Amino acid sequence: MVVPMIPFDILLSILEHLPLPEPSPLLRYDFQDNQRNARNALFCCSLASRELSQVAGRVLYRSVELNFPEKKNLYQTDAESSWTNQKADLNEYGLPAAPHPLLSALDLKSLNATYTYVQNLHITGHLSTLPPGPTNQLPALLADAIHLFSRGYQAKLRSLRFTPESCHPQTFVQSLEVLSKLPEYFQLGSTVPQPLCELHLNHHAFDDENKTRLLAQVRGLKKVTFENSTRVLLQALVGNDKEGNETSNEGWLCSLQKDLIELHFTNNCGSITPGVLNSFIPYLPHLECFTLGISYSLADRDVFIALAKLNKLKSVGVRWYLQLNSPPPSVFIEEWPLPALKVLNVWYSSRSLRAALPRGIVRSNRPPHTHEHMRFRAPTEPDEVFDDASDANDSCPLCAWVTKVTAGSPALREVRLIDEDEDRDDEVDETSDTDEIEEEDEVQAKAEADRVMWMMRQGTNFGESIIEEAEEDQEGELDSAEQ
Repeated sequence: MVVPMIPFDILLSILEHLPLPEPSPLLRYDFQDNQRNARNALFCCSLASRELSQVAGRVLYRSVELNFPEKKNLYQTDAESSWTNQKADLNEYGLPAAPHPLLSALDLKSLNATYTYVQNLHITGHLSTLPPGPTNQLPALLADAIHLFSRGYQAKLRSLRFTPESCHPQTFVQSLEVLSKLPEYFQLGSTVPQPLCELHLNHHAFDDENKTRLLAQVRGLKKVTFENSTRVLLQALVGNDKEGNETSNEGWLCSLQKDLIELHFTNNCGSITPGVLNSFIPYLPHLECFTLGISYSLADRDVFIALAKLNKLKSVGVRWYLQLNSPPPSVFIEEWPLPALKVLNVWYSSRSLRAALPRGIVRSNRPPHTHEHMRFRAPTEPDEVFDDASDANDSCPLCAWVTKVTAGSPALREVRLIDEDEDRDDEVDETSDTDEIEEEDEVQAKAEADRVMWMMRQGTNFGESIIEEAEEDQEGELDSAEQ
């Protein structure tokens, strides 16, 4: 009996739900041991039949990542990093060790044209710091890959991410030259639209004027993300298009404004000032998602005045820090509402937040606050949710701030609070007991200083406050003793 074959589209949907395999060059050789691992199900499917092999290939090569680990010793294997040149051939210096998905996709002699499956390309890790040339062939390899994946009627590269931890300053220049010529290619020599629509870069791709000049020639992007934006990048974004300036030129945002839907500035955004932020607004008429990292030169007033001018915003990401002069809730409701906002992402530092808490909360033994934000319905009047300033002071400053800034967002559905210190704690070793005690003293001292400053600004009688806190502490001790 002939078993009917499942249609290709249905097989593709089924295999997309399988977990991707771990990057291991020994996967095929240790098949007997690896076939029991659920993460290698796609590899097993690729060996079952010709049809399943084609479907699995599309899933496996859809996202290609090149990640060089940091060189910690001189005994790394070729599989971990061939650019250490401990065992690798000189001709492969700077390149990933074979077998690797990127090398396989660039193999045009292969029977399967896997390069047509690549939709996302991610370059990260610690790349070679040698200049491009015979001893560092990775820059040329990346340029060839982007050229192959992004041109032609079979090209499907939608997203390009270049975020290495370290590399040579000229590593991405050849790739930028390829990207800068894409608009001309698709306007003159191609009958299909440009597939590339997402770009995610860090400072290694825009730290000088030559790179930003090439970058500003890219068109047709719908989503752009910059990590640790620099002044030279911001200048390229807005240009010097001013009234009365005969030598004015349009910035990159002006060329992207018809297509750009998402714009994200992450991590350190200290170079973004109120004036720079306001200069973005005229070029973002269709923006739906916006992210702004940490910048102490931007207050709540500066940020939300700009955000309120973007009427189509559905998702916003901001970095929270304590501000003693933040406007009251009525201002956010009446002057800076975000009516279309559905998702709010807030990054914060748990250490800074703990330092901002009152002394009684810091020293209490009650369970830690989980920052569970309950969505309030949009009030008709400011006093309906916030009776006075003390309501916000008695609660968590972060949660009170979230409730305040979203009071004018009736469509809000989700709030995500991301603690930056959790990732940092995973990367460092555990501190000693002495360091913990010193850190605790510093936290309490800063919390006390912030509390005094807050009371001075609010006109609170500091002497009466100390007496009230002492009485509250004494009552708490008596209650615990009775229990």
